[in-house]
Amino acid sequence: MTFRDSPWPEGTPCWVEVRVAEPVRTSTFYAALFGWTFFDHGAEYDHYLTARLDGRAVADIGPRPATEAADAPPAWLVCFAARSVDAVAAKIVDAGGKVLLPPDDVGTHGRFAVAADPAGAEFAVWQAYAYPGAEVTGVAGATVWHHCASQDVEASLAFYAEVFGHTVTRSPAGQGAGCTTLDLDGRPVASVGEPSPGSGHAAPSRWEVTFGVGDLAAALTQVTELGGATLDGPFETSHGMCARVTDAQGTAFDLLEVSADG
Repeated sequence: MTFRDSPWPEGTPCWVEVRVAEPVRTSTFYAALFGWTFFDHGAEYDHYLTARLDGRAVADIGPRPATEAADAPPAWLVCFAARSVDAVAAKIVDAGGKVLLPPDDVGTHGRFAVAADPAGAEFAVWQAYAYPGAEVTGVAGATVWHHCASQDVEASLAFYAEVFGHTVTRSPAGQGAGCTTLDLDGRPVASVGEPSPGSGHAAPSRWEVTFGVGDLAAALTQVTELGGATLDGPFETSHGMCARVTDAQGTAFDLLEVSADG
């Protein structure tokens, strides 16, 4: 469990958000599954809904941009902390990535940009002003891990190491094969690997978000009752039992069973 009330260290996944056609409808799914409550930021911020777990911010649900293709599946977007979004945007280009949405202020909340790594995995960069990012992680109802499923693992690893200063740590043979972590100050903050076999060889590179639950079997039953679906699992990992699911609008994410104290 991690509580945070100040900006996260640069290169740390610090926030997740999803943009959907019906934010309020989507919020009801996550409210029932995770116990989230929501704060509507109003018209000035396009009625973004900030999800809170026991009063602490954990994620955003916002409206789908009008410029986005209507048939494009919604996806959780992982945001990395930065001291300067503009400086990181320049590094992204130099390292072979693309800046998809140039740096811009989000009112008094922070400064934001969207980019893609050389393998095509999209992510965001967040420079905190009033909003540091997630205020709790590592517990049931909050994010517990972030993983990049890349069609070019080596290119992605080299990219994030160059942009954010991550150290690449590879698992010994036979111990979580395919799990390579991006570390900061000796602590893993994310992982990179090939897409899972069930996602198809041509699946685009993407960042995937894992949320914690106290009882995975009960959570999977609830996902189905709320209109979502189980895509894969349950299966055992080195961190516990996990499954890949979708919400009622088709947004994919992972669930990991965690202890009560994270």
